[in-house]
Amino acid sequence: MRNIFVKKANNNIVKELNKIGFDTSYIVEASSKYEGHLYKIFNLKPHEANILKQLCLSLGFDCAVNRDTIMCKCETTDAIIFATNSQLKKLIKKLYIQPFRLKEIAKELNFQLNEKVESIAIKNRIFDWSRPYIMGILNITPDSFSDGGNYNSVESALIHCGELIKNGADIIDIGGESTRPGAEKINTEEEINRVIPVIKEIREKYSDIPISIDTRNYETAKNAIEMGADIINDVSGLDFDKKLFDFVVKKNIPTIIMHSDKVPAVSTDFVNADIVEEVYMSLKDKIELLVDSGLSRKNIIIDVGIGFGKSVESNFELLKRLDEFQSLKCPILLGISRKSFIRKTFNVTCEEADLHTALYSSMLSNVNIHRVHNVELTKKFLNIAQKLY
Repeated sequence: MRNIFVKKANNNIVKELNKIGFDTSYIVEASSKYEGHLYKIFNLKPHEANILKQLCLSLGFDCAVNRDTIMCKCETTDAIIFATNSQLKKLIKKLYIQPFRLKEIAKELNFQLNEKVESIAIKNRIFDWSRPYIMGILNITPDSFSDGGNYNSVESALIHCGELIKNGADIIDIGGESTRPGAEKINTEEEINRVIPVIKEIREKYSDIPISIDTRNYETAKNAIEMGADIINDVSGLDFDKKLFDFVVKKNIPTIIMHSDKVPAVSTDFVNADIVEEVYMSLKDKIELLVDSGLSRKNIIIDVGIGFGKSVESNFELLKRLDEFQSLKCPILLGISRKSFIRKTFNVTCEEADLHTALYSSMLSNVNIHRVHNVELTKKFLNIAQKLY
């Protein structure tokens, strides 16, 4: 007989319960007692936090708050709890009948516990987020930082599009304005003249490939959608052009909202702030505004905006804690391809940075869409990593 020993259990608790011979008729319900998550609740008044802490303690788990909370010496406090799903369900039930803003906490926790990222259908393709998807970059610009001028003609753009699709692109992202550091803004007419002929030809030749239009301008987006584009990718997070915000809401168009401090990108940083929470709160506010305005949550894709107003250190911090953005319940797009934070850190060229991009992409299992230049290499790395997800 083996000696008694202890090991970390498989994260698949249902599978583990089955292995030990647990009662199969109760296994699904029982599993919630063994699955837990860490939650952070923001901006509680001391009296709200004290009630929350007592409720948590009554259910067998603790709630961390500011040390001055018990004497109500702080104006507000954040709170941290770790609870099993079963405990959380009981806490939610108790919070719903409490005073002050505790019912709002119940609603937020219930949302975290029960909501899933919804599938969307684009061009007869179902994006169910069961695997990572690849967005191939097609820049129709003379001055993009890595491939400016390579695909300026309709013919060269169409050829490259075919290569991206052949290599495994699930979406083609077409942009006519460079947002690299130092790039000058072009007028909308020029942007339209660059991208619309390309979209027209791609749509005619590749009728079922989803097309994303990378723009912050309403007129460009409107023309692109009318020509057959399916997704709007706005690096300003719909802040640049109010008409574009109204347009995506009215038409219920799948839209990528990116967090950005500056467009074009600049290398600054958020001073005295938690970059992850700063970006998180900004995206959360934007999502709630869009949903309240009428855009379906399943049509909102979020992008933390690597490289836009963030330092090298901040970019890496966002990557390390990217899983925190899953609680926003929207698909996550990541755009790190050939970005300067990689090139500066490892002293590599744009093309050499493709290897780093593919490697990081394969390590980040919480990303739903990878926006990249080198589709073929990224696809290979993702296929290898999929065996571990």
